[in-house]
Amino acid sequence: MGVSTGSIFIIVFSTLAVLLVAVLISWWVGRKSTGSDWAVAGRSLPLYVIVGTQFATAQGGGFLTAHVGNGYAGGWSALTYGLFVAIGMWVICLIAKWMRSQEFSTIPDIMERLYGKNKTLTVISSFLTMVVPFGWVIGNLIAFGKLYSGLTGLSTTTLVLAFAVISLLLVLPAGLKSVAWADFFFGCLMGLICLATLYFLYDMGGGFGNVMAKVPDNLKSFPGGMASLGWGTVILWFMAVIPGSLTNQMYFQRIFAAKDINYVKMSLFLSGVVIIISEIWASLFGMGIRAMNPGLEREMATGWFLTQIPVWFLALYAGLIVSAIMSTVASGIQSVALNAVNDIYKKILNPGATENDMKHKSKIISVIVTFLAVAIALVYPRVLNVIVATYAFSAAGLMFPIFAGVLLRRKNLITAKSVIISMIVGFIVCFGAMLMETVIPYAIYGLAGSGIALIIACMIFKDDKKVAGNMG
Repeated sequence: MGVSTGSIFIIVFSTLAVLLVAVLISWWVGRKSTGSDWAVAGRSLPLYVIVGTQFATAQGGGFLTAHVGNGYAGGWSALTYGLFVAIGMWVICLIAKWMRSQEFSTIPDIMERLYGKNKTLTVISSFLTMVVPFGWVIGNLIAFGKLYSGLTGLSTTTLVLAFAVISLLLVLPAGLKSVAWADFFFGCLMGLICLATLYFLYDMGGGFGNVMAKVPDNLKSFPGGMASLGWGTVILWFMAVIPGSLTNQMYFQRIFAAKDINYVKMSLFLSGVVIIISEIWASLFGMGIRAMNPGLEREMATGWFLTQIPVWFLALYAGLIVSAIMSTVASGIQSVALNAVNDIYKKILNPGATENDMKHKSKIISVIVTFLAVAIALVYPRVLNVIVATYAFSAAGLMFPIFAGVLLRRKNLITAKSVIISMIVGFIVCFGAMLMETVIPYAIYGLAGSGIALIIACMIFKDDKKVAGNMG
């Protein structure tokens, strides 16, 4: 499908319409914002908004490319990936109510409550927390530039810059509060467009029965098709996705922002269910494309579909693309800025900072983070390989300190020194395994190193006394 001037106009118009609604929602919500709104949405988010923002944030641009590609190459394997994301959220349910009751804002807040005030601990945990959302921002900016450049023929640089500026318009009004409500809008829109897209694809192929008849049996069989990409891949996903979900601050933030402490577990359960449903869509969508064109590279499945649809429907799909990507970019910017201001600026550089000062600094840091991400995305587009690694580094350094600390918080067994050693060892081992290109995922080595280091360090420093506050 050639890109005509009229097509470009329609696609750009539909995209701007979606973004305009989101920006208006953000500015309306943030017209009288506070510092608490910026960090934890004033702890006022209702259940349906938490579910919507968790879903929109978790999926991102990869939902439309890599996840559909999994469905194309592996049938129900896409559902396997989504199930692991959901399991990660459901495991967090074990500690969610306690975390919300402590009124945390960030992961370093959790560390401070568990292990006491320690500047080294704060800096390391902040770094390990920030790498994931910052990586997501860069990756989704690159994804947007490439997808829309192909759709419109416009310059990737221009598109990335424009998208970054609009992302800031969602973040700056009220931080997490404005981002969460915009995410809810994006999540609802994504659900509607996904349903319409699936109907259009199968109608184009002559109906569900005709399309599925052309899909290889090993892909469409259930539950066997869930492992059609091989058990090796299933194990790799299990070891990467679940630990990554368990240490993703963007998921925790939405727990901290819940209006009612009694439904934090329900919000995570429902978020996991919604993500599973979305991966059922990715599986069916990928298999439908495979039935019509079985000779594609898996990552090109969505791209091929876009060449087969009329312009009016392409405009609708453009709304799906921008919703999926924008929600993750805005969430990532806000999360990184929160760590920088709450954990580095206030706790270390300026303990006497006021709420207004922190809100002002948060906006400045958001702008800096955004354009630093833009610079990296434009100059080093291959940084995506490193971005994938950031998930592993974060999980390797944070999972055991967080969950062991929470589960053993009344035992007084783990000290700040032990946790610092565990995080450093986990990061170093993970990085070393990545450089050696090990067959087993380097995240596993990092997690093992962190866990073993934590046990040994606890034995060495068992006589140290913690200075943490009330464990709750």
